Amino acid sequence: MIQTIEIICKPCRKCELLLERIETIIRCIETRESIRIKYKLKLNGNILHAATKYGYAINKLPLVIINGSVEFVGHVKQEHLIRMKLEEINKEY
Repeated sequence: MIQTIEIICKPCRKCELLLERIETIIRCIETRESIRIKYKLKLNGNILHAATKYGYAINKLPLVIINGSVEFVGHVKQEHLIRMKLEEINKEY
């Protein structure tokens, strides 16, 4: 089950759109499956500390961390990849 989602990046429009895209995908999953996913969503702007913690260079941002695991590195343009990953994680539990 999706519990936490963290996006590590300097606050910018691309990260805000990514955050909105993730929230929309989760709402779609909830509607389709008739469930409620209780998760915490965090936008982390402390990029130096966070990127170093996960072992990625700052130029590889944004990082999308789901349930403590790095799932996406860099700008994710394909929404279907995010959807597939979130559905996969949600079905694991």
